[in-house]
Amino acid sequence: MKRNVLNQFNGWMLAVASVMLLSLGACDKNEQGGEKPKNLPDIDVKIEGTIDHQKLVEGQKGSVTFNRFPATVQEFKEVREKIGKEPHGAVALQIMAYEMFRRNQRIGMECINLNSTNTNSGEKSSAVRQLRLLFNNDNSSRPYQMAAYLKGATFENGYSPTKPYTVEVIVDEGRGYGYSNDYQAPIVKLLVLTKGKERPDPVALVKTKDPKESSEGKYFIVSECSSIYVRVRAIAFDHPFKGLD
Repeated sequence: MKRNVLNQFNGWMLAVASVMLLSLGACDKNEQGGEKPKNLPDIDVKIEGTIDHQKLVEGQKGSVTFNRFPATVQEFKEVREKIGKEPHGAVALQIMAYEMFRRNQRIGMECINLNSTNTNSGEKSSAVRQLRLLFNNDNSSRPYQMAAYLKGATFENGYSPTKPYTVEVIVDEGRGYGYSNDYQAPIVKLLVLTKGKERPDPVALVKTKDPKESSEGKYFIVSECSSIYVRVRAIAFDHPFKGLD
């Protein structure tokens, strides 16, 4: 009798341990940046236009078109390989990373850290603090903030962009380019177009070999984009925000 009870107890403990191991395995996968939902189509990204890496060339512009936002850190990295070596590609990546942060702060944080300088990323950065305020659930929140930077999105239509999504960027002829002694590299200054404000928002980018940064000397990363997390105009009551793919 005692032996049967002991065997049952051991069997129960083994089952519990197996469930715990499976759960831990799932958590490990999620810690790697989440799993892509099976019903999502493959992400399709195209980059167009030329923006000089070293000096301002008046009239230059570029755009990035994509069918949906990345769902995982791995997908974000794959998109980065396609577009992150161009300055306007890094602007689009920042819009993606901020929207990913709205959906899942842990995953979004990893992507922000990949695409930003140390001063513009991390838990204690002004950018992340402002994003948390921007995406909270009070009356001043802006869940549609990143949608406002997609072509066709306006406050009148609930920031419902044209599909596939397009981020449009032009050079900032008013500010011109700069140079950073800290990064030992040019600072590329661009404007990202939006209908959510009266004028385009400035973004500064750098490609640096500084070993402390995520640029690796080949990717552009965002050094400043504070205007992007300044609230866009509120949507019209007749056209609620329907979300983004």
